[in-house]
Amino acid sequence: MEEDKNIKVALIGNPNSGKSTIFNELTDSNQCVGNYPGVTVEKKEGSKKYEGYNISFIDLPGIYSLSTYSDDEVVTRDFLLKEEPDVIVDIIDAASLERNLYLFTQVVELDIPIIIVLNMADIVEYNGQKIDEKKLSKLLGISVVVTIGNKKKGIGELLDCIIENYCIGKDVGKVFEMSQNAKVDYGDDIKTEVDKLKVLIAKDSLLSKFPKNWLSIALLDNDSSALNLISKANNVQEILAQFKKSKNHIKEHFGEKAETEIADKRYGFANSVVKTVVQKTGQKKINITEIIDTFALNRYMGIPIFALAMHIIFKFTFTFSEPMTNLFSLFFKWFGSTVAGIIPPGIAQSLIVDGIIGGVGGVLVFFPLILFMFFAIAFFEDSGYMARAAFIMDKVMSRFGLHGKSFLPLMLSTNGCAAPGLLATRILDSKRDRLITMLVVPFMICGAKLPVFALIIGAFFSVKYQAGVMFFMYVLSVVIALSIAKLLNKTILKGETAHFVMELPPYHMPTIKGLLLKMWERSWMYVRKAGAIIVFISILIWVAFAYPKAPIDVNLNQNEQAALQVECSFAGRVGKVIEPFFKPIGMDGGRAIALIAGFVAKEAIVGALGTIYAIGHDEENSQSLKDRIATDKDWSPLKGITFLIFCLIYAPCVVSVAVFFKETGSSYKWLALLVVGNTVFAWLAAFIVFQIGIFLKIGVR
Repeated sequence: MEEDKNIKVALIGNPNSGKSTIFNELTDSNQCVGNYPGVTVEKKEGSKKYEGYNISFIDLPGIYSLSTYSDDEVVTRDFLLKEEPDVIVDIIDAASLERNLYLFTQVVELDIPIIIVLNMADIVEYNGQKIDEKKLSKLLGISVVVTIGNKKKGIGELLDCIIENYCIGKDVGKVFEMSQNAKVDYGDDIKTEVDKLKVLIAKDSLLSKFPKNWLSIALLDNDSSALNLISKANNVQEILAQFKKSKNHIKEHFGEKAETEIADKRYGFANSVVKTVVQKTGQKKINITEIIDTFALNRYMGIPIFALAMHIIFKFTFTFSEPMTNLFSLFFKWFGSTVAGIIPPGIAQSLIVDGIIGGVGGVLVFFPLILFMFFAIAFFEDSGYMARAAFIMDKVMSRFGLHGKSFLPLMLSTNGCAAPGLLATRILDSKRDRLITMLVVPFMICGAKLPVFALIIGAFFSVKYQAGVMFFMYVLSVVIALSIAKLLNKTILKGETAHFVMELPPYHMPTIKGLLLKMWERSWMYVRKAGAIIVFISILIWVAFAYPKAPIDVNLNQNEQAALQVECSFAGRVGKVIEPFFKPIGMDGGRAIALIAGFVAKEAIVGALGTIYAIGHDEENSQSLKDRIATDKDWSPLKGITFLIFCLIYAPCVVSVAVFFKETGSSYKWLALLVVGNTVFAWLAAFIVFQIGIFLKIGVR
């Protein structure tokens, strides 16, 4: 395709503006998801062929401002400046027009063709208002499109508008002329100082590549990234001297700092636009969000409703995933038997059937459970409830020394992996708050622990009780996290917790397409992450249990010979050495080896157990791993619960440990507390539960 038929479009907007929904509708299923280099900010790209054009869409992180204080803002700002998109599409929550226009006032200064999308227009009408989009377009001199993303309204018009603005964008002079009405009038005093800086910026070849008007205003706005750019200029001293003079002049003239005056001008611009284009059409209709929030945010009902929401997630997950999980289990059983029938008995057969299929299949059999879990969580996220959950939990968490924002890393860890949960603590401003949160994030039941919990709970509890047991374990993880946070807050990390403020978006019904995409993206990233590790660990575990070979005893049956092999193997010998440490908490050497494998990746625990139980079994009449554990006389419901408690608490996987070490400034003191402290705590907790269970004869065989 010709070069001039390729269009690069950047989608920007505030969080909860419906940007992702618009992105999903524009790109259909032609999307790829990853992370921006060096940060954990999610990167989404998609494409669309339309009217002979190949349009690439980049869904940039939702932000409120281009001022570079967070990773999200840095990523968005850098992309707009360095990647040079042909068109910017600014997705605006039409019901919050004034607040959303603040970001627009900054982006329009980049002199890139920009389109305003008034999304969720039905909510504006529902609130008894109307936005005159034609008047708004004429007032600002740019294109305005009205959309209702979750109903696919306005998508065609937006695509037409993108092509139109792309063609206009080839004429730089016309773009600059069109954007003049859309730019904030900062007044003669600020404009004079901006012009002085522009002259000096134009002298440097590096700086002249950037929009000079934007860079000058960003400097006066005290933008840290703009200051960093200036530091690389040849005439840096000259620019900095003028920068200080301009800042002082503005402060003397207005009695306020330059950044304060610039922000006031932007808000004033947004306010005047709203007054001009927003009209009242009648009486405001019933606000569903306000009605729901009277219950969801109620001081007495908020937490019980949150607990109910979490229980619904687990009930939905276990109930609907059970049939698919059984199908996956039957598939791997059939696959293992088929492969065993093709490959002659020997080392190759054992490696592939017992090692790889037994290990990897033991993990992948729970893939449906992961899918349904992520679907349920995505529903509560996209509906707007998870933001309320953070608000509700802030009241609880603050009593335990945790910041309200800590809920987000904890939920991210629950939704996927502890590693991104640890990285997400960067949203916390206080070093103390961040460290406490990082120390408790690993206690959450992450996606990697989920197959372990599903396996053991499925082995010892009927379907009727599985969701309840899983919910109990989830509550237990939260209680442990809060208790440890309280202990840290009262001992080695004393201090005051900062105040918590966040936006509560209106409730809305998520789109099935959006939920399915989010479910698949997270689940597939989980499989990709786990796949290679599980194959490696499964082979390693197989080798450890398959060698050295035990002598063949004709007087032993197959299972007895397998038990002898385990006893004579490298893993069996190591297990014997460490078994006394685990015996008081109801575990044998095999389970201890599986837990050691879990230090590499928690999913590997299931893979290791799958390999251990696969060795020496007849594939044709083999049971599923869950059934083997359930019928193993050396297991019991009490030992299963003790095993889960240890898994819940002990040292996180090596990836999470590496991230923790880096994020704490390579502190060996905090690393030791995480790895050694958590493992000792896990042993003590498991010991207490197991011994009490033995004493009361609960769950024993």
